[in-house]
Amino acid sequence: MQFPSLTADKVAVLLPLAGNPPKIPGRIINVSHKIPYNIIRASSTSPPSHVEFLSSNTPSPPASPLPRRHGNVALEIQRHLNKKAGIKDDVVQDAVEAAPVSKLARHHHRSRTLRAKFYAADWTVEESRDHAALHAGIQSLRRSWETIHIGWTGPIKVKGSKKDIQPEAISEEDKKKLGNLLWETGNIVPIFLDNKSRGHYEGYCKEVLWPLFHYIVWTSTSDGRAEKQNWEDYVAVNQQFADTIIEYYRPGDIIFIQDYHLLLVPQMIRAKLPDAAVGIFLHATFPSSEIFRCLTTRNEILRGILGANLVGFQTYSYARHFISSSTRVLGCESTLTGVDLDGHVASVDTFPIGIDANRVHKFRKEPGVLPKMNAIREMYADKKIIIGRDKLDSTKGVLQKLHAFEKFLRDYPEWRNKVVLIQVTTPTHGDHSKLENKVSEIISHVNGLYGSLEFTPIHHYHQNIDRDEYYALLSVADVGMITSVRDGMNTTSLEYIICQYEKHGPLVLSEFTGTAGSLSAALLVNPFDYAGVAKALNDSLTMSADEKATRHQQLYSQVIKHSASFWANSFVKHLVSSTEERALQSHEAPVLDTENLVREYKAAKKRLLLFDYDGTLTRIVSVPKDAKPSPEMLSYLQTLCDDPLNEVWIVSGRDQSTLVEWLGEVKGLNLSAEHGCFSKPQGAKTWANNLTNVDMSWQQDVTEIFDYYTERTQGSFVEHKKSSITWHYRLADVVYGAFQAKECQNHLENAVVSKLPVEILVGKKNLEVRPLSINKGEIVKKILAQNPDADFVMCAGDDKTDEDMFKVLSAAQHMAVSHQQQLNKQENSGSPKMVPVFGLHVNTPVYSIAVGPAEKKSMANWHVRTSDDVVNALGRLATTLGK
Repeated sequence: MQFPSLTADKVAVLLPLAGNPPKIPGRIINVSHKIPYNIIRASSTSPPSHVEFLSSNTPSPPASPLPRRHGNVALEIQRHLNKKAGIKDDVVQDAVEAAPVSKLARHHHRSRTLRAKFYAADWTVEESRDHAALHAGIQSLRRSWETIHIGWTGPIKVKGSKKDIQPEAISEEDKKKLGNLLWETGNIVPIFLDNKSRGHYEGYCKEVLWPLFHYIVWTSTSDGRAEKQNWEDYVAVNQQFADTIIEYYRPGDIIFIQDYHLLLVPQMIRAKLPDAAVGIFLHATFPSSEIFRCLTTRNEILRGILGANLVGFQTYSYARHFISSSTRVLGCESTLTGVDLDGHVASVDTFPIGIDANRVHKFRKEPGVLPKMNAIREMYADKKIIIGRDKLDSTKGVLQKLHAFEKFLRDYPEWRNKVVLIQVTTPTHGDHSKLENKVSEIISHVNGLYGSLEFTPIHHYHQNIDRDEYYALLSVADVGMITSVRDGMNTTSLEYIICQYEKHGPLVLSEFTGTAGSLSAALLVNPFDYAGVAKALNDSLTMSADEKATRHQQLYSQVIKHSASFWANSFVKHLVSSTEERALQSHEAPVLDTENLVREYKAAKKRLLLFDYDGTLTRIVSVPKDAKPSPEMLSYLQTLCDDPLNEVWIVSGRDQSTLVEWLGEVKGLNLSAEHGCFSKPQGAKTWANNLTNVDMSWQQDVTEIFDYYTERTQGSFVEHKKSSITWHYRLADVVYGAFQAKECQNHLENAVVSKLPVEILVGKKNLEVRPLSINKGEIVKKILAQNPDADFVMCAGDDKTDEDMFKVLSAAQHMAVSHQQQLNKQENSGSPKMVPVFGLHVNTPVYSIAVGPAEKKSMANWHVRTSDDVVNALGRLATTLGK
């Protein structure tokens, strides 16, 4: 039979992400720890309008008091502008120093911002400036789909005061008013957390997860009571989020969860909504498995994340660390695309987040930016300006940056008195007084060593700066310098690239930032290598104009193309694709309907019968050589092979000689050995080798690793086949054998699987390594293609290797249905043609049968408990002959 010709249009129909944005039957439920708005109890006097732009004199947090040499950005720039205009310095000095940082500059140079303000009774809701990239991304989804946003309200402030309103002080009536206002504002559902929010965020998130994810292992000791309470608060808050999501969920919705604050939510949702499409993206770094294993709640955290259909990370290395932790801690099986936990496959992929480039362009072109740029240039006339802007946090590498700048001035003396480093550090959560003192000491040391009365090499501003000042600094810089020692994304590097659109200033970027993998045209450095960073600074300052333009063009194209909107849409498309393929994932199957099996078997004219051997036709035994076939089973097989309407295959992991010894007496039986590596159709005198042109160079490395663990695991042994190598630990101590298996699997994934075209199969008390291109599924594809007229298929197996057969059959059915639907649409008249896809017609009955307990998840569509049930089913089929 001839297969239909394939065209680009026909293939495109089968591609999940082809063409326009995918259709979502429901809404996108965006979930973040905090909503993109701040809530303030307003004065009793009602404002004149419902919506207005924020006035420009919104106060910012005051700067931390520092020695005089660290200064104030707004004050320095304002003094310079006043001097040019002939205004006496003391007219504005007191006002600037007394006011919150940048308040005066914002009042004089910007009449309004892009932030909006909304009112309801005594409440004011204003747009937040935090996490701009995240909120820009999820808000961009509104253009293509209906969305809602669920999140915590954040601390609710009293206007004109620094006090927070206690959660219990907010009445139900006020909660309802705020809920209505936020829903009208942007389909936002607020979550009002009680006092557990402090233990959740300031406790577990900031004192446990955040340090660990950034490779900071705790050094302080306690009796554990506070940690236990914080963990309980973390669980309670996650549960409150999950309950709210479930309350608003409708069938067809997809759920998009953000960051490490809500790591338990996916599994909590999965427990109540097993068919929901759930994705989670971690904006933070993810540590190596050696670090992650220090977490006492590691199992709960991993299981929580793996409840999602899709887990996203900023970089490939973070994704690999997560997969490694899942296999090492939970003993999960990793696949090419994700992690398999108890039959549920969570896809794992990378989605580098970007920024809203158009918004940054608007900000940098606002009227207040250019005067500040000119003032900065005149303040540092004839000087090269290096800009650094970081949070005052040990992971941001401020100390490393200052040491590297000192090394630069020492190794390249020609730049002394010609280069200035302007370093802005913004206050952040927690007590960083020790770090602040160290920064001050290094700055004093460098300025004292290389400065003079006329020149200061480092200008440090520890404060929240005005937005106009921020973009002025990024725009006027000759070099941008970011030396984070661990950083999830770092949007400053992306904003710097946009601001350098005209000037093309080079970017010196730490290789440990999440954006480093996307910004290859930057000068990537190891922040701990001070000499290397110093050289990168010198290279940046001496770089030719042509090279600057070329590098910047590459960086700019990357930032423009991979924006926050691109990130969010890519994640959603991938999540939709993963959801559509849910039919191809493991699930609990019903008990085999033997009567229906027999009825459709008798009605068929061409039958394919495919069977695994160990655990399917015989029971699993401690010694593999003892698994010999029973006379009863051999008799049933012979009877089935005698029927000319049947084609019977044994697709086993056993080697050729064993299959011939045990099953060679059955006439008409087709054999496939070593998971499809060798095949021997009925009547053939020799085995066909399917390993031709397959790279087998991996075997030596795998053998060495297996031998290493065999020496250290009593009762284990290695089985060598021509196509695969298996490490058995069935006779080892149960607990220790399982532990060693996890360690061995992790070792193989890091040393072999990540570099060579092989995969690991986690079997029953064994680990098997085999080529990617050889498995039972591949041989089943060939058998289906050779039998396009088959109108009945039965396939039985019991372990992971047999899932490849079930997967191929499930995919063939899915493809046949999709293809037939497409053909039906194209038929203008008459009956639609029935065309086989991969050898299957759309109405061909397929009985894929998994052997195991009822709760076992499998790609099969039926299940039986034991191998005896399979043999009994064969007996039923064999006795139907002639009836």
